[in-house]
Amino acid sequence: MKYILQVRAIIPFVLPFIMLAILTYKVSADSTITIPVPKNMKDKQVTLSLRIPPNTEPLTREQSKVPPLKMSRLGKWDSNPSPKIQANDEIRDVFRLFLDKGWIKNDVGKTVARMQDLDKYHAIRLLQDLSSNVIELGKATNFHRVVQRCNLTASDIEDLRRMIKRFERDLITFGSNPRNIDKDLLVMQEKFKVSRQGILKVLKVEGTDDGSTLIHLSVD
Repeated sequence: MKYILQVRAIIPFVLPFIMLAILTYKVSADSTITIPVPKNMKDKQVTLSLRIPPNTEPLTREQSKVPPLKMSRLGKWDSNPSPKIQANDEIRDVFRLFLDKGWIKNDVGKTVARMQDLDKYHAIRLLQDLSSNVIELGKATNFHRVVQRCNLTASDIEDLRRMIKRFERDLITFGSNPRNIDKDLLVMQEKFKVSRQGILKVLKVEGTDDGSTLIHLSVD
């Protein structure tokens, strides 16, 4: 009975310390973060309390695996990007035709046109240069007079257009627009046909038994 009375006498003094310990534990378990507030609320303090439970574990996120790169998505390797032009290829005949008529003007182009070991790269570059030279003729202000003295024919331009069509993909790769080139050449071809209508051409000149001269003519 004596001990019970002693415990009852001590409880009023111990109880505040127990409550303080509980409050201290609860406060230590909380975290307080102060966040910015608008100016009109500067006299008021706004707090955000976060309660972090004990024994927390970090969350793990599953990282998606990057699929392996398929071979189909890789660029196709071309072991021979610039194959040789065959000796009997038509483009060689077209180059020689325009070379003989003086439409391949720079020395590099003339060398390429005569190359026996001609590859596609140099052929496409020469085709670009050749088409530019011919199209430049069509921009002449006195085109009708120029055509009269020009040694090109509508058939020559048709041959060039055929080569442009044949190497269309390669010309695109090298930065040209084959459709625009063909369009300009077609306009020139039609101008050639119109400008040379009714022109007399000398086919043959021969002498006769009586000493006169016989001239054979053709009309375009």
